[in-house]
Amino acid sequence: MKKNVLRALAASGVTAAAVLGAAGTASADHVNNPKPSGPPWSESQDGLTYCFAGYCESWDKTDNYVCTTGAPTALVCDAIMVGVRLLPPLNIGDLVPHNVIR
Repeated sequence: MKKNVLRALAASGVTAAAVLGAAGTASADHVNNPKPSGPPWSESQDGLTYCFAGYCESWDKTDNYVCTTGAPTALVCDAIMVGVRLLPPLNIGDLVPHNVIR
């Protein structure tokens, strides 16, 4: 249990560093990407991720689009979403440089 908490904290630290580092090198603009509604999309239990045909689109807790897994930057997106899930409601979506991390 203690190791899982430490891993989660480390992942959120890496997430923050990745987002802030990327934001310093690319423009981070607001992306108005609406959440999918209904089939064929399946919603995650926490309502932050919607998946269909191997692609998952994710939003932060303030309903701002964050990223898509299944893209070349899927590992970065997954890491960012670990931080989104661990942190309180923050506008993470506007910090993500969508011209680099889709």
